[in-house]
Amino acid sequence: MKETEKIREQDIAQVKVTLKPIFGMRPRVYVPILYVLALLVVLFFVLVNPGLRKPGAHLVFEGNPESAAVYLDGSYAGNTLDGFYAKPGPHELEIRKRGFSSQTFKVEVPRRIFATLIFRPRVKLAYELSPESLEAIMVPSFKEFANWSFSGKPSAIYQLPMVLSEAAADAASTPFPDRSALAVPLLAAGLSVAENASSTRDVVYASAALAAPGGSPLGLIALARSAASLLGSSKNYAAAAMEIIPEKATDTTRASLTALKQEASAQRIPQVPSFGTRSVGPHSFIMFAGGALKTVSSTPGGTRIFSPVEVPEFGLAATEVTGRQFARFLEENPEWKPENRTALIEKGVADASYLADFDPSKADDRPVTGVSWHAAKAYCAWLSKRAPSGYEVALPSEAMWEIAAANASQKVESLGVFNSRSSSGPLPVGSIGRDAQGFSDLFGNVWEWTSDGFRPYAWIEDASSSYDALIAVIDAKTVKGGSWANSVDQISIASRGPVPAAHASAFLGFRPALIKK
Repeated sequence: MKETEKIREQDIAQVKVTLKPIFGMRPRVYVPILYVLALLVVLFFVLVNPGLRKPGAHLVFEGNPESAAVYLDGSYAGNTLDGFYAKPGPHELEIRKRGFSSQTFKVEVPRRIFATLIFRPRVKLAYELSPESLEAIMVPSFKEFANWSFSGKPSAIYQLPMVLSEAAADAASTPFPDRSALAVPLLAAGLSVAENASSTRDVVYASAALAAPGGSPLGLIALARSAASLLGSSKNYAAAAMEIIPEKATDTTRASLTALKQEASAQRIPQVPSFGTRSVGPHSFIMFAGGALKTVSSTPGGTRIFSPVEVPEFGLAATEVTGRQFARFLEENPEWKPENRTALIEKGVADASYLADFDPSKADDRPVTGVSWHAAKAYCAWLSKRAPSGYEVALPSEAMWEIAAANASQKVESLGVFNSRSSSGPLPVGSIGRDAQGFSDLFGNVWEWTSDGFRPYAWIEDASSSYDALIAVIDAKTVKGGSWANSVDQISIASRGPVPAAHASAFLGFRPALIKK
């Protein structure tokens, strides 16, 4: 570059920028105007534009229970804990919470435009929902809790909601004087269905909220004693502890589990001899005396455990309910026919697989399948009208089924219709004969519904009506016996599983029981 082309500092210092007039206005006139216009634009977008775009207000709620659903003009809009934005004008609000009476009121949301970004428009609303009953709050929440507990083990990206703790917090704030009396039944019922640490934590927090509102030390001590009594009353606690919180297990717990397994392997269900048969409709029931007995089951981890149980005098049907027998039920109860499947699904008593392949005109002596728990229960109620005085027909409890199975035979492979005999479906009832007691197909052929809600740790119990009410709403019901699709080495008397009550399956049927009232 030539010396004459170089830019020097004094050249820069001598440079002058001169604005030209615009429309005859000199710079000293229009430059301030431009600054003012820019300021006005900024003020418009800060102070006015947000209000033009969202001219309504944020609704803020204060009241009890703390968190409730809010419906705006009939549609769900949000919850009372977080609040939500509402457009200006008149609205009808309804606040709902399970177990509480709803509250409806009208609100006028103002149309404010200026400075809404800086001073957020708010409408404060006070509410107070009246509790219906302690049971109305806790029982439906326990049903939801049980469903979540069976949904799988939580992880870093999949967490279980604390539905029971939230409900207990609501219940603890109510004026019901007996709320603390529900703490122990809730603890027992919750621990009996909790399959993971998250569910266990939820039920413990919920029970503590009921037993000790405000953190009462005496209430917490009483609850701790009750928990120790519930778990310490049986050696089975070791199986639950090792499966739910293995990282917290002590050497004593591990030793107890080893001793439990050794003891369980040596035990057998005591046989209770049958004392004849009774007939109700097309069914023959093999009768057993009731009393204090012992049954066997298995935990989710496969540990075999024994539990004491009290059962009334009962009889179990010699065979599973056949398609021909169920078709007769449908004739007198058309609301359960397969063509009414949609209505049954809407009621929550069946699903899309209900009697999917069932044709009443072609029904035969194979066990009926595709029947939900609710439909099986309806069949038993229909049959119960023919029962002798002092008896009723119902689905058997898990304990009844096990007592009958233990008396039938310990040799599962000699009695069951398994996949080694049939791989395309169940066989007609009694196809492979009957055992010494007169039963056929207690093992294999089809899984069988029982009346019991599924509890992984069924030995955890509390002798109270509140406990019974909680257990009764568990949606997943216990099934027993295995099916034609299982191999014989998969099934034993202890085999059990949970199935939603509305579910229907080609592998699942039922047999009724005759029970003394």
